[in-house]
Amino acid sequence: MGVAMLLVLAITLFVFYVVVQRALETKEEVDPYAGRSGTTATVATDSTVASGGSAGNGDNTSPTVAPTALRPTSALASSTLDATSTISYRVTNLLDGDLTTAWNEGAEGPGIGEWIQFDFSQTIKLARVEIANGYQKDNERYQGNPRVKSLKVEYSNGTTQLVDLLDVMDFQAITPTIQPVDWVRFSIVSVYAGEEWDDTALSEIRFYAKSN
Repeated sequence: MGVAMLLVLAITLFVFYVVVQRALETKEEVDPYAGRSGTTATVATDSTVASGGSAGNGDNTSPTVAPTALRPTSALASSTLDATSTISYRVTNLLDGDLTTAWNEGAEGPGIGEWIQFDFSQTIKLARVEIANGYQKDNERYQGNPRVKSLKVEYSNGTTQLVDLLDVMDFQAITPTIQPVDWVRFSIVSVYAGEEWDDTALSEIRFYAKSN
């Protein structure tokens, strides 16, 4: 009788532990940025790239000194869509200068909470970040896949931004933190729904460092 009661008690405690753990995991998955309005990106142009531009985050770069294009030394993604026999969706597609290639997240659903991170070889001051939203190879793929509606941008210095992206086939710019950083992480907060698929895509990300 005693053994049976101990067994029942053990099972009860185990079930309680599992329920509590799942509740905690669910709580952690709720993003505090979801539903909040962030800084809206602006469509990038040659003139704003040359001047450093602004998306309303406070730093003004001299119009006579163009920012320097910067290539990260490494790129990492929380998930990536499996490649086909002819197409790869790897995260380094975001740095290849080719809008016909893209990174697609590989999580179930539209990838809310999935992220990509870029590391630099040294501490730098960013002047500008440009993002090509969605899969821009053609209109069918762009509309067929989800595009990012809002991103949480995290920097190695502890600064965090919420950025609302436009649903356009073009580069769009955001003004990053003015403090030095070693890496930047972009997390998907919300998306524009795709007409055919549910794998959220980004085609390209360009970084520009301050020249002085």
